[in-house]
Amino acid sequence: MSVAGGVHNAIARAESIGCTALQIFTKSNRQWHAAPLKEEEIKLFKQAVKESKLIDKKNIVVHAAYLINIATANHETRTKSIHALKEEVSRCEQLDIPLLVLHPGARVGTEEADSVKLIAQAIDSSLEAVGGSTKILLETMAGQGSSMCSTFEQIAAVIQESHHKRRIGVCIDTCHIFAAGYDIKNHYHKVMHEFDAIVGLDRLHAIHINDSKKGLGSHVDRHEDVGKGELGLPPFKELFTDPRLADIPKILETPETSDDVMKDYARNMETIRKLIE
Repeated sequence: MSVAGGVHNAIARAESIGCTALQIFTKSNRQWHAAPLKEEEIKLFKQAVKESKLIDKKNIVVHAAYLINIATANHETRTKSIHALKEEVSRCEQLDIPLLVLHPGARVGTEEADSVKLIAQAIDSSLEAVGGSTKILLETMAGQGSSMCSTFEQIAAVIQESHHKRRIGVCIDTCHIFAAGYDIKNHYHKVMHEFDAIVGLDRLHAIHINDSKKGLGSHVDRHEDVGKGELGLPPFKELFTDPRLADIPKILETPETSDDVMKDYARNMETIRKLIE
């Protein structure tokens, strides 16, 4: 949801199309730095959440800026990324938002095992610097190039390496895991069993709901409207009727295909409602 005019406006926008969960950026997703949140902004946001009839605080998710790359060994990029991640955690704490979704980035100049350690160290450093209770959620990636966390094993390795395991979780992206080679289209329950065995369903705290323009194992991150891509409707019915996932916030990141993004989201929400009814 857009935060134009102030972060508190995202709540009313989400409510206008019947959302019970939402995701926001608390700053520009394409810039390293942002102006500090003002006390009035924070107050208005907390008030909007408190007064909301549809949205509980636990179902609000922040997405970290896309520039962040804590998987790289490049000193300049890594320094900027850790600083930016600390800022993201701090803003979540100020707004009392419990979940921060993170693209960990791509390894540059390092092997996979070393990159795992770099990710864990950066997360630990950020959590220790800010304190609080916000959880950082590693997003499952499509596996383009040398991007990290496209396999459940990589995610589990990062968590194992961290000194703050209780504050690290996972956000599954349905398009990403399919593109990474996990066949949730034909073997939903097998994939979820594998995730539970390797990472643990207790660490799953958010789900991005997206169909995929590209096929299984393509390693290409291209989102599509629910039911209109390579996944089709059946895996979404499985997911939305899986009792283990009932209380996990599910976020649409489907394409903005018209001049009115709210209509695009409302259309996808209606598809899901009809599917599970």
